[in-house]
Amino acid sequence: MIILIVWSNLFLVPPEVTEELPDSTSIEQAFETEFDPVRFDESEARPTSITPADTTISISQEPEKTITVETEKAIYMLSSRGGTVTQIILKDYLKYDSLRVSLISIPEDPEWASYGGLTLGYADNMPEFNNLNFKVDGGDLYLSEGEPTGSVTFTYYNADGAEIIKTYNFNYESFLFDLGISLKMPRKLDMGQGVTIGWFAPLESTEINIDDDKNKLGGFFSMGGDFDYFDDFDDGKLRNIVTGPTDWIATRTKYFTIAVMAKTDPAQEAIVVGDQTSIVDIEGETKQWSRFGVGMTYNSPPEELSLDFSIYAGPLDYYGLQKIDGDLSPLVEMGWKPFKPFSIAILWVFTWLYSFIPNYGFVIIVFSILMKLVFWPLSIKSAKSMHNMKKLQPMLQELKAKYKDEPAKIQKETMKLYKEQGVNPFGSCLPMLVQLPIFWALYSVLGNTIALRGADFIFWINDLSRPDPSGQWIPFGVGILPIIMGVSMFIQQKITITDPKQKMMVYFMPLIFTFLFSRWSSGLVLYWTMFNIMGIFEQLFVKQKMDAEKTA
Repeated sequence: MIILIVWSNLFLVPPEVTEELPDSTSIEQAFETEFDPVRFDESEARPTSITPADTTISISQEPEKTITVETEKAIYMLSSRGGTVTQIILKDYLKYDSLRVSLISIPEDPEWASYGGLTLGYADNMPEFNNLNFKVDGGDLYLSEGEPTGSVTFTYYNADGAEIIKTYNFNYESFLFDLGISLKMPRKLDMGQGVTIGWFAPLESTEINIDDDKNKLGGFFSMGGDFDYFDDFDDGKLRNIVTGPTDWIATRTKYFTIAVMAKTDPAQEAIVVGDQTSIVDIEGETKQWSRFGVGMTYNSPPEELSLDFSIYAGPLDYYGLQKIDGDLSPLVEMGWKPFKPFSIAILWVFTWLYSFIPNYGFVIIVFSILMKLVFWPLSIKSAKSMHNMKKLQPMLQELKAKYKDEPAKIQKETMKLYKEQGVNPFGSCLPMLVQLPIFWALYSVLGNTIALRGADFIFWINDLSRPDPSGQWIPFGVGILPIIMGVSMFIQQKITITDPKQKMMVYFMPLIFTFLFSRWSSGLVLYWTMFNIMGIFEQLFVKQKMDAEKTA
């Protein structure tokens, strides 16, 4: 199990072209604490417009106009250039630098990624109008309970009589917003073969460790309820088109996602594109990064076409995504399919416990106690088996000495002794095997659940989803909590292991596990530590009980 977990976190890093992280400081500073519409400066709150590498595209002479929409959940930046979304800032979620989470990064290249979100085209081909300024109907919106809805419309006409109307509708209390698209003469807009609504603007890393986000990136889609994705590159590039009734498309990082869902008819194709590059992290190290774009295509469009979509831009909240029409919950990673039911059950228990224990550290402690109670019968049986094995050691040594030159005879007599004494030599392993699905599911929940992101416990543990931060100040990067876990494991091993041949295991296993757990979430380490401590008292209880029975 441990080998599988470690293997799943390994990756290959091909050589990449280095580019700096997008400079979004000005965006984040504008929304660092409380948003103030009066002092808000649009020029500081959106990414710099990037002209595509293909300079043959003509650009409207009219100045680009930026529209700001603020709801209870987020702040959206819309541009007249193509009528696209250029930034989304989540008001209730912070990055490692205490600035609000901004989701979008708009690079200079590749060309498909340089226009913003919710472009129109055919597959990843971007017609000229995506780089032109649309006519804007509506201005900045600051929604409230008294004014919970609002809309902005972008319109484009060309000389051939073709028309595009994009109408955005926002709701004060939701991470969702709607987009209605009306097209006339799409063949005159270079979309005669098909119309693709695309979210090709790459997502931005939000975590202090870029690898946390990078390992979750990809292009995702759902066809007829079947969830699939692409995240593998060929020579640093990715371009895949899949035919089928496409209900939604999405990209994601570790904790956040943007998904586009068809409200009317499903599309006929899904496209996933991507490329690999390198970025410089907060510590100045060059890290591999992947950029993904997704789209859904309506083939052979008629002369007039109307399409409606819902867009979700927000946290990967399993139960919240499950309630959305189309069910986006598959985007939340819940571990391997056989363990997914356990992960969902654990998440439900955590959510229920948190409703009256508002600290996830204490929730984990209570959960570990509950698990110990659930496995109590098996644990007691295991403890008795180990205690009985300890009593058999002198007799086993006598057998080995008596039949030292007859291995087959030793094995036969050993099994006979086990049977006569009513001892199962594998009885102590059963509770551990039964708990493996719980452990793996817990590993997935603690590492991927948005509720645990930034969840405090006590003292120095300020994020249960990340490794113990005290490892930054202790040699070899091993934090205080993993050390406590290792000590508790050593004590437990010392009590239970009596075979002289396994003596080295008493010392090496706790040491190995201490270093291994130092890389995992402190919430998981807390769970295992509590389980070990309760196991120590359990062993002492059984020993005392069996000694009392012996003397009685």
